[in-house]
Amino acid sequence: MVETNQESVGSQLKKKKVTSKKNAGKPGEGDKPLVKKLPVKKDGKSAKTAGSAGAGKGQTVANMKKFLKGAWNELKKVHWPNRREILAFTSVVLVAVGIVAVLIFAIDGLLSRLLGLVLR
Repeated sequence: MVETNQESVGSQLKKKKVTSKKNAGKPGEGDKPLVKKLPVKKDGKSAKTAGSAGAGKGQTVANMKKFLKGAWNELKKVHWPNRREILAFTSVVLVAVGIVAVLIFAIDGLLSRLLGLVLR
């Protein structure tokens, strides 16, 4: 899980809120803090410095187990169709494919005859 680490832009400001005189009168514009949020892993290292290049073999296996466990949990959440739904969906697909096949056959025959008349 990634947390955020707040790193102030100007450490000399000692976390004082800085607003300009120009934006002081306008609501919402001058009240933005000058703080940059960086992603940080739980061990305190930033995401850029804590790469997986130094990960050992034990961590890789543990990560793989964690991934497979999560994938299995997600598969448990899937609504699997029952036999009646499978038959209904399959019949709809087969009827649609049949209709499209007949339309393509009819249009192809019509265009072939039309082209035959044009070329004579």
